[in-house]
Parts: sequence; structure tokens; C-alpha cells
Amino acid sequence: MFATHRRALLRYALRRVDDHSTAEDLVAEAFVVAWRHFDEIPPREQELFWLYGIASRVLSNTLRGRQRSLRLEMRLAFEREQGQDEPRYSGEDVKQLMEALAELRPGERELLQLTYWEQLSYREVGLVLGCSEKSAGIRVSRARQHLRQLMNQNHASITALPNQEKL
Repeated sequence: MFATHRRALLRYALRRVDDHSTAEDLVAEAFVVAWRHFDEIPPREQELFWLYGIASRVLSNTLRGRQRSLRLEMRLAFEREQGQDEPRYSGEDVKQLMEALAELRPGERELLQLTYWEQLSYREVGLVLGCSEKSAGIRVSRARQHLRQLMNQNHASITALPNQEKL
């Protein structure tokens, strides 16, 4: 079954996740689940559809885990900020920001996390991404603009993100 359906499941996964390594992990986990339910394997002509269903559930679990992790990171960043100065944002503002961040494409979210959470300069972000400082600045600006649009659509009270200084 693995030899027959591995490539089809890998293509399925690659169309749904952002990198090859994650896709391979998803396929491996799907086959682990299939092995655990070996006594439930359907007839040969239905195996692939059964595996797609398993892969879909594995993907859902993975995405939920990422969302939980993102919410935790945001809450910790908010608490860290609250402990430093006067509160800048309400809990509702942070909730709206987290919801908008969750709607961003993974690449955009990563750009903003590198810029604001890790406090990397555009030059440093460029080094991480393998692009020029100017290109990194443009990408961050576009991600910030997309985040603002999402927040405005959700009627968020936070509409301005601080500008990143070039170091």
C-alpha cells in the first residue's frame, strides 16, 4: 500500500502545506495511522480514498496544533509587553490581532514574527530569507499592509503597526 500510494499522498500534502518536509511528515503520519487501523483497510480500489481521509485528519490536527502554538506565542508576547510598560493594547485588541495573524499566509506571518517578535532588521530578515535588505523591507511592508486590511475587515481597534527601523 505504501509503495502504491505514497506519491499520491505526497502530492496531496504538498498542495496543502508550505514545505516539503512538513508534507513528508504528514504522509508518514498518515501511514502510521493507517497501520494502526490495519484491520479496517478497505478494498484495493478504495485504499487511496481512505488514505486521503486519514491524511486530511492528520493535516487538520497539524494545523490546529500550529494555531494553538501561535496563540500561545502571541499571548506570551503580549504578557511580556504588558509587564514592561503601561498596557498599550486591551485583551480584545490582542485577540483581534491574533485572529488577523492566523488569517495571513504562513510566509507573511513569519515575516512579521521575525520583524516584531525577534526584532530583526530588514537586513537580518533578508539574510534569513536569502534576499536583499530592500526586498525584505518590501515583503514586510506588504505583510504589514495585508495584516492591516484583515484587521480593518474585522473592525479591529488596532490599525497601526509600528514601523521597523532599519538597523
